[in-house]
Amino acid sequence: MPLHSVYKLKTLIIMKKLKTLLMAVICLPFLMGAQESYRMVELSYMKVKPGMNAKFEAAIKAHNEKYHKEGKYGSALYSIVTGNEAGWYVWTMGGLTFTDLDGRPAAGAHDDDWSKTIEPFIAEYGRVEYWRMNDKLSFREENDDKMLSIWWMDITRGEYYRFKEFMLKVRAIHEKQSAGISVYDNEFSQNDGRDVAIVWSMPNWADMDKEDWKMQVEFDAMYGEGSWQLALEEWKDVMEAMTQEIWKEL
Repeated sequence: MPLHSVYKLKTLIIMKKLKTLLMAVICLPFLMGAQESYRMVELSYMKVKPGMNAKFEAAIKAHNEKYHKEGKYGSALYSIVTGNEAGWYVWTMGGLTFTDLDGRPAAGAHDDDWSKTIEPFIAEYGRVEYWRMNDKLSFREENDDKMLSIWWMDITRGEYYRFKEFMLKVRAIHEKQSAGISVYDNEFSQNDGRDVAIVWSMPNWADMDKEDWKMQVEFDAMYGEGSWQLALEEWKDVMEAMTQEIWKEL
């Protein structure tokens, strides 16, 4: 075989191996992600016609009992009681995965029941969002609390890794105190300042008057004197904006 042909053949083999390696590197994160189990929640926002709240809530309760009683398609209804969207309802479904959405209750009796028993009371549909729980940043404590305090976070572009480092420290303190905290990532960006949700549950309004949670003291004790002040400076750098809401489960 001529020398130039041998050189050409070796070059082709090297390029083929390089292409295979490159494809493996590109696909690895997706393959790893596909193997991970996760918990995602669907949020659907609805505004009810004036004077129809009681009938709407009863209709949702009956519908959930038929089609969304438990499991991955289990649903709950929340009323937003503070913030810009106060007065809206949020219907939740999950935890589930994107694959589970392909088998969700839909066409047929389910959709017919929704359109006949619930839709007559709805004035407007709002957001539909999918939020994936970040297990590494969350410490879940099972309880029967019916209220949620939610912080919607707008993370500065490119600074999520710093936010994550801060929240890992906050999670460690929550775990030490056996206090639940849930962190969710928005699966679809709408450029509306809702990148991350931090959620705490509480039994009632009175819980907000308690003064037994000393984050600064605990933070400095765990990470060193002055750590909390440094963490607050970090927080300002990674956060564009934050809005807060209180939800009440019905």
